[in-house]
Amino acid sequence: MARKKTVWITAGMAAAAVLSLLLFYPRQTSDRQVPSLLSRPIRFDAALIERAWNGIASRADLKKLIFRDRVNRYFPSQAIQCRVKYKTISYQALLAPAGSRLELDLKTNEGIQLTFSLFNPQPEKLRFLVKMASSGKETLLFSRSIREKMGKVENIFLPRTKGKTVRLILETRGSGLGAWINPCQLQNHPRPRTVLILMLDTLRADHVSAYGYRRSTTPALDELAKGSLMFSRAFSTSSWTLPAHVSLFSGRDVLAHGVVAPKSLIPSEVPLLAEKMQQKGFITLALTGGGFVNDQYGFYRGFQKYVNRSSDIFRRSAAGLMLRAFQDKVAEFADQDLFIFLHTFQIHAPYKAPDSYYRAFNPILDIKIKHIGGHLRLPRKSSTELPPAESADRQKLIDLYDASILYSDQELLKPLLAYLRSSNRFNDAMVIVLSDHGEEFYDHGDWEHGHTLYQELTRIPLIIKLPQQKRGEIREKLFAISDIPGLILAEYGLDAEGSDFINGRPNDPRRVLELSLPVIPLRQGLFGRVSYVDHDHQYIHNFLPAATAGNELSPTPVLKSDEWFTLGDIPLAAAEPFSPSPALHSHYKKKLADYLRRLKALKRNEGQLDAELLNKLRALGYLNN
Repeated sequence: MARKKTVWITAGMAAAAVLSLLLFYPRQTSDRQVPSLLSRPIRFDAALIERAWNGIASRADLKKLIFRDRVNRYFPSQAIQCRVKYKTISYQALLAPAGSRLELDLKTNEGIQLTFSLFNPQPEKLRFLVKMASSGKETLLFSRSIREKMGKVENIFLPRTKGKTVRLILETRGSGLGAWINPCQLQNHPRPRTVLILMLDTLRADHVSAYGYRRSTTPALDELAKGSLMFSRAFSTSSWTLPAHVSLFSGRDVLAHGVVAPKSLIPSEVPLLAEKMQQKGFITLALTGGGFVNDQYGFYRGFQKYVNRSSDIFRRSAAGLMLRAFQDKVAEFADQDLFIFLHTFQIHAPYKAPDSYYRAFNPILDIKIKHIGGHLRLPRKSSTELPPAESADRQKLIDLYDASILYSDQELLKPLLAYLRSSNRFNDAMVIVLSDHGEEFYDHGDWEHGHTLYQELTRIPLIIKLPQQKRGEIREKLFAISDIPGLILAEYGLDAEGSDFINGRPNDPRRVLELSLPVIPLRQGLFGRVSYVDHDHQYIHNFLPAATAGNELSPTPVLKSDEWFTLGDIPLAAAEPFSPSPALHSHYKKKLADYLRRLKALKRNEGQLDAELLNKLRALGYLNN
């Protein structure tokens, strides 16, 4: 009997060990050193730093460049931390006034390379020094002054000390004030983790060939989908860029994060995914098209480098330019764990594509960059049909829109995937390709996005390749853009600590998604909407004014306050109107009542945006409501 008990105990221990391996071996654990020195306790002269901040506050030129900021809620709060904004790029940094001496402890076996850039925004001469102290002796490792405001990336190889703790010293001498930009202690990884999110702004799910679209608009994405998860019921939380992206990074629905209007800022108490990824050892980089994903909204938190490429919005080759910028930035961090967010407005109106692509689907296309306006915006009696001449112009817009999709697929996604393969990152990488919302081409009597919550605007393409995934799989369960943070954290074994980002019950078959549009950012005279989506149905409630007649700013035919549609298995399936049962009607009316209570209690966090950003947003057709 004793022998049998021993056998069962041994078998049980073996099974537990196997289970442990199955649970944790495929996932890369989170015990790696955080590269950023901003995560470490730093010793400094607090009085000197406060005087520096007071000096910055009195200088209009410096206030636009250096901001007192915690930069990551998961790091210890220290007065030395700051954010530097220079030439459309937001950087994490350590403040470096003349006479400052920053000291911190580190182990060289945790990384033998120190990397940083120098920033000196004033004409005064500053000299930056790096020293290492051990056994009471200081060794000078680096000394440099810079003539330009932003210096190049510096790399220092630290002497090995057999695991001993040493003191790193960052000194600034001379006169004036500068900053240590993105100082990191790097440790090379033979199999670095990579998380790449590619946001193709304004891409309709039913214009993606992987989802069955009649045109071959996305051959590279189709190929990726063969070995990835493809979500057939993926939805955004809204139908315009700003609230959808806050949901992507916060894991929250629109009313939960509170960013509902064009001047809403991300509340400081809302954790963001990049903050968590940086805390868990990833180098964090973002390259965006600016606009409603500009760093001024607070998206920079957790990103060591956040680039706004606003000047690319109206360029026909915006996606190609994004690729080259990506290659330049990533080259600085070979063999490092990377969390990268790429965002492009290439597909967004005004629809555009280079000469080699814009006639891809119409050989006689005679428009190159096109806003929707003029006769296409005129008030109409019918929301389903256009006169023949206008129908032809509508098709030209779709031809150009599809051409911009193909260009993005071939000149951005395809070489991105090639880079991941050539750098031996692809197999271990998590690659997420999606959109924040779709686009309307008079499907419901209007154009573009941000004005309704129909499926043409809210049902999004979502392809996710997991690390080591070989076979493709179609996921038919409802999935929201706000579920993505939880999925990433779970994949890397961080879900236990990622409760800030868990959005409802993603695996509940009775789940209902809430899509919200409290404020319409495009045109005056339009009122908010809310929608609820289950596995088979969509309910939309339109908030209507007392007088619902259209006018020149709101030519859309009068809407019903309640609309009900079916939800097909794939985005290409037509959403058919239907009459709900009394039980279904009552169920969603209760949800609507709860939404109205939460909307009334919402505290909006609005801030001051600079004039340049406001002009960019107006050029895109926003800020009119």
